[in-house]
Amino acid sequence: MSVHKNLIRLKAATQEYDWGKSGSASLAARLGTNAIGHAFQIDENKSYAEIWMGTHPNGPAHLFDDPSTSLLSLVSSDPPFYLGDALRKWRSTVHIPYLLKVLSIRKALPLQAHPDKGLAEQLHLKDPSNFVDSNHKPEIAVAIGEPLKATNTGAESDYVHVGDEDTAFTGFVGFRPLEDIKCFLQMVPELAHAIGDATLVASFTQNPSTGTLKQVYGTLLRRGVEARDEVASVISKLEQRIKKGGSFGVPDGDELARLVLKVNAQYPGDAGVLATTFFMNFAKLKKGEGIYIGADEVHAYLEGDIIECMATSDNVVNAAFDAPESLASQVKTFVDMLTYTARPVSHWALPREAYPHSREGRTSKYDPPLEEFVVLGTTLDSKSAKVERLGAVGGPTIGIVTKGKARITVSRDHEQLELDEGGVVFIPPGNEIHVELLEGRGAEGAGEVWWSCFGA
Repeated sequence: MSVHKNLIRLKAATQEYDWGKSGSASLAARLGTNAIGHAFQIDENKSYAEIWMGTHPNGPAHLFDDPSTSLLSLVSSDPPFYLGDALRKWRSTVHIPYLLKVLSIRKALPLQAHPDKGLAEQLHLKDPSNFVDSNHKPEIAVAIGEPLKATNTGAESDYVHVGDEDTAFTGFVGFRPLEDIKCFLQMVPELAHAIGDATLVASFTQNPSTGTLKQVYGTLLRRGVEARDEVASVISKLEQRIKKGGSFGVPDGDELARLVLKVNAQYPGDAGVLATTFFMNFAKLKKGEGIYIGADEVHAYLEGDIIECMATSDNVVNAAFDAPESLASQVKTFVDMLTYTARPVSHWALPREAYPHSREGRTSKYDPPLEEFVVLGTTLDSKSAKVERLGAVGGPTIGIVTKGKARITVSRDHEQLELDEGGVVFIPPGNEIHVELLEGRGAEGAGEVWWSCFGA
C-alpha cells in the first residue's frame, strides 16, 4: 500500500471583488461552504467573485482536513510523486502549473491584459509588490451558468439584458475587425469627440491598420485618465441620445446601444464604455462554450458564471473600469503590451471536444494552445448517465463538483470521497478516476464536475 494519499480534499480560497455577484446570488459563494469549509458563512452584503484552486501565493489551497498544511507544502514533500511529468517539464518549480477558478460576475471586470513571460519578468523585477510572480497568464473561460435572461428575472429594475435567450456569459474579447472599428468611428460622432484628435481619427479611417489602432486606442484610454471629465461628458451625451431613440446606423446597432447603457450604468463616464463597446468583440457564450485569451490580449468579462483556468500567475495590467489614480501608472504599459489582433469573435473561440480518455463519453475537453493545462467538464444525470471513468494522466489533477453530489474514487488503493457541490479534490498523476453521481440537481437530476490537469 502506498504511503501517499492519492485523493486529497482541498480547502480552496475565495476572493471578494466589487464586480462579483452579491451574497447567495453568487455561485462562488454557494459553492463556498464545501470549497472552504463550514466556517465559511455567506454575507448577503458582500461580493463573492472567485474561488481559487491551486498553489499561487495570492490564494493558495490547503488540505481540507489539515488547514495548516498548504497544497504547495504537500507537493514539496515529494514533487516527483505529486507532479509527475509536470516536474520533468518545469524542474525549477514545485508549483502546480495551472490555477483553476470559479468566477461569478455581476458587472464588468477591469479592462485588462495579462503579460507574456518576458514582460512578466520585467514587471516582477520592477514592482514585485504588484506583480508577485514572473509567469505569463494565458487563460480560458467556459460558461457554466444558466441563461442570463432567466437568472436575472426579477433583478433590479435598471438591469439591461444583452444577449440571446440562451446566453449564459458575456464579455469583451480582443479587437473587432479593423473595418468594423472604422465604421463606428465614422458613424458614431461621440466616439471621435472622446478621442479628441480629429487628425488621428482620420488617419485610421483613411487607412486602418494595427499601428493606427494602437494610437487611437491609446489616446482614448489616456484621456480616460487625464481628461476624465471631458470623456464622461461625451459619454453622457451619447447615453442621452440613445435614450431618446437615437440610432447608430451600423450593424447590430441596437445591441451596441444596450451595451453602452449597461456598461455606463456600471462605470458612469468611464472611457472603458467606449473602449469595449466600439473597439472590442462582444462574446456571447452558451453554457458549455469556451474562449481562449492569450498573453497580451485585451479583454473584459461582463456577466455570468464561468470556470476559468490559467497558467499559475496573478499578473494583470488594467486600463479602464478602475479608479483613475490606479490606472495612471498602468495605461502606457497596457497600450504598449497589446497584440492588437483584430479579428471576428470566432478567433477566440475554444472548441469543446470529445475527451479520448473518457470511458463513458460523459466528459468534454477544452485544450488551449499552451502547455500548462487542459480543462475537462464531466456532465452526468441521475436517470441515464450516473457514472464516468477517466483514464490516468501524467500530471496533477484538480477537480470541483459544481452541481449535484458525487462519489470520486481513484485507482490507487481505491481511495474515495463523497463530495457535495463545492467539494474540491487534488489527485496525483497516474490515477484512473471513477465518478458516480449520488444525487442530481434540478428536473434533469444533473451533476457536473470540472477538472484541470496536466498531461491529458
